[in-house]
Amino acid sequence: MVQNPSQKKGSDTLRHVLQTSRKAFWYVLLFSAAANLLMLVMPIYSLQVLDRVATSRSIETLMMLSILAVFLLVVYGALQALRSMILIRLGTWFDEQLGTKFLAASIATSAVAPNASGAQNLRDLNQLKQFLTGPGLSALFDAPWSLIFLIVIFMIHPWPFTITLLGGLLLLLAAYLNEKAVKSSLSKANEENIIAMNHVDRAARNAEVVEAMGMMNAIAAKWQVMNQAVVAGQTQASLRSSIITATARSVRMVQQVAIMGMGAYLVVKSEMTFGGVIACSIMAGRALAPFEAAMGAWSSISTARQSHGRLMRSLDEAPLREESISLPEPRGLIEVEKLMYAPPGQKLPVLKGVSFNLAPGDILGVIGPSAAGKSTLAKLMVGVWRAQNGAVRLDGADVYNWKRSEFGKHIGYLPQSVELFDGTVRENIARMQTDVSDDTVIQAAQVAGAHDLILRLPNGYETEIGVGGSNLSAGQRQRIGLARAFYGNPKFMVLDEPNSNLDEQGEAALQQALRNAKALNITTVVIAHRPTVLGAVDKILMLRDGVVADFGTAKDVLQKYVRKAPAAGQQAQAETTPTPPAQPGANIVTNPVNLSMKSSGTTSQGKPENTPPSEKKAAAKKSAGGSKKKTSKKPTDKEGASS
Repeated sequence: MVQNPSQKKGSDTLRHVLQTSRKAFWYVLLFSAAANLLMLVMPIYSLQVLDRVATSRSIETLMMLSILAVFLLVVYGALQALRSMILIRLGTWFDEQLGTKFLAASIATSAVAPNASGAQNLRDLNQLKQFLTGPGLSALFDAPWSLIFLIVIFMIHPWPFTITLLGGLLLLLAAYLNEKAVKSSLSKANEENIIAMNHVDRAARNAEVVEAMGMMNAIAAKWQVMNQAVVAGQTQASLRSSIITATARSVRMVQQVAIMGMGAYLVVKSEMTFGGVIACSIMAGRALAPFEAAMGAWSSISTARQSHGRLMRSLDEAPLREESISLPEPRGLIEVEKLMYAPPGQKLPVLKGVSFNLAPGDILGVIGPSAAGKSTLAKLMVGVWRAQNGAVRLDGADVYNWKRSEFGKHIGYLPQSVELFDGTVRENIARMQTDVSDDTVIQAAQVAGAHDLILRLPNGYETEIGVGGSNLSAGQRQRIGLARAFYGNPKFMVLDEPNSNLDEQGEAALQQALRNAKALNITTVVIAHRPTVLGAVDKILMLRDGVVADFGTAKDVLQKYVRKAPAAGQQAQAETTPTPPAQPGANIVTNPVNLSMKSSGTTSQGKPENTPPSEKKAAAKKSAGGSKKKTSKKPTDKEGASS
């Protein structure tokens, strides 16, 4: 979707949150500096005890040094705890500031791209939180203060400083090689893992289909191919990282041995004391510890960096809505203006210049062949998708730019695939709101004709429907979804194939619900494939190949597609043949392709070109019978009685 350059990018929200948290990061850096300075307590204490107390044999000095060292180490522990608390609180604050925004971005993206993983943003946000509270970030904050330990080591003697500096450079080289060796394979493995998890999610959502048609082996085989790519990438990254990390640890141990050996040599040469050797060994280990910790946590650092990049892209790619002021309650006037829409990544539009108007209280039936753009029109009319050109207006305002929290109060929507939320029937009808009265919920169910059905459930309105409505039949879910659409006295409703899963009783309830919508002056659009629902509509719109093939009152449009009455001879025969009671719309030609050809002309016999083969055959027999009667003798009484 092309966005207005003047609009604020979604990723600016994440940048703003990170900038706001800078003060907290400065505090963490300050506590890290103080904690690392206090880490000098141990080497200085060792130096003083071994070089002064041991020679002076002063117990008082030992006691004072020990008390001071213990006090400073307690302060060090408190600073470390405060730093961890700040990072934990920072992670919680991140979740509070960004959780709902990323959830909204996930839902908005999933509405436009159904194959998108809706939960990936929240997984990435959780990965960032784990990084903030994990050892990786602490190691990065500790790394700059290694310079302090190097300076103190140099003040004791240059040779231990040289050995420590050389060990540090080797560890930096190992960290660089680790980054180059792991980055590409680990990044690819993470992306492949997301694809594999999405495949598993889709298979779980279609578990009934998988089990019923024995697709488990095929699904598992496809997942195994994806998982093998993930395992291969992770194995390659882990092997390379383990080799480099093991080498780095060996380098550090060799460096410790070298410092001790060089210290002993300098002691023999009377250039250092035993206290100095111990102090240099402690400080050398502390100086190189952040680099080794960073290498050990490199996978989490790399994963957090990738998560940050995906979150930035997700917010930028999420459909943006222009901010709008609060608008008054609409009356239900619908204006569709030259609507054009093409799905993301496709050049050919699904809808091509669709235009029509509906007065408040009108009920429109939308018919047409499959892939004509009916469901696409439904999503555009409720503002789920945004048209490339044209607009759908409710009382003059573009439905896409309405505040969604306010727009939803005036809209009822029943999608083609009805999805309910885990909870009670009452919660689902109330659109998952908790602070609503029972009367409003019951009223919506009564208007939709679902009240009696709900009362027959085990716990009535408090019946738990299960995940996705798994405890209900498809027809029950559809009727409860219809009640949800009626909730809150909407002014405009869009029902996409509302009778696709209904039985005869459900069809009757739907017909009554549409009459109730008419009585309540609710502008209603009904997408229909089965003609029975068209008996309650005022107007009909036929879509074909994304364009309006016909639009008008139901009577005028249906007259164009009603089969002609049978001829006199056929009517006489029909009178002797029992026929089932006529259903609403039973005389409507249900094949949309044939409906679209009504106005193309007639045959030479005066019959429409789309006359069914059975009628052509009957007409041919009648014609042959008539010619025989003209040439035959007068029929006998028996024949006359028979005829």
